[in-house]
Amino acid sequence: MKSYPLNIESVGSDTYIAMSRGHHDLEQFMAEAVRECPGWFLGGPKHMWCKSVPDRSGEFCSRYIFVEPGTRGAWPATYCWEYGEDYKRYNAEVTP
Repeated sequence: MKSYPLNIESVGSDTYIAMSRGHHDLEQFMAEAVRECPGWFLGGPKHMWCKSVPDRSGEFCSRYIFVEPGTRGAWPATYCWEYGEDYKRYNAEVTP
């Protein structure tokens, strides 16, 4: 299986969403996501499977859709979003 480095990306438009390719330790992922994206109140980390598809609107190069494991072209991702489960715990050190 391919290994991916922990690399936080912003992938939301109307909602703050952070994601990294690969299934990373959720606590390490959240620590890095909160550090990279302060004030986003991120929570609810999950391991997902994604697929990149062309964005027909032209707003983005591609969009990510969640798919079942084993789907052709799917890759593992670790994902979280603003006000997701336990966001207060994950953001306690950066929340005034």
